[in-house]
Amino acid sequence: MTARSALILLAAALAGPAVAAEPAAPSKAQLDTAAFHLKVLMSALQSKDVDQPIKNALFVCLYENPFGKVSDATTKVLAGNKLDPKDPNKVLTVMAGVCGFRPGGSATPPPGVPSKSAPQQQPKSR
Repeated sequence: MTARSALILLAAALAGPAVAAEPAAPSKAQLDTAAFHLKVLMSALQSKDVDQPIKNALFVCLYENPFGKVSDATTKVLAGNKLDPKDPNKVLTVMAGVCGFRPGGSATPPPGVPSKSAPQQQPKSR
């Protein structure tokens, strides 16, 4: 190895990796909301009172999407429609809709939550 090559390698090592900054960590409020949404989701999946097509839509949605995106989309719909974000029934209804469940219809998720056929988008920084 020549002195010039060694100098270039040393300069590159000292410069550090050129990696983009990680997105900001979620706030405590976002984590609390996501925890509540996850509790509602898990309760629905285990409940005998929730119909199987709703359970299927929720499970597929959770499998195909980051839960943070599902929770954020649910929060936006609840707020946009002025629904109680602490009412588990409202949260479940909205989450099922966000996940694409349509009573008697197709299960196509609305914008904001990618579907399996749609190209996956990188989550936006918070």
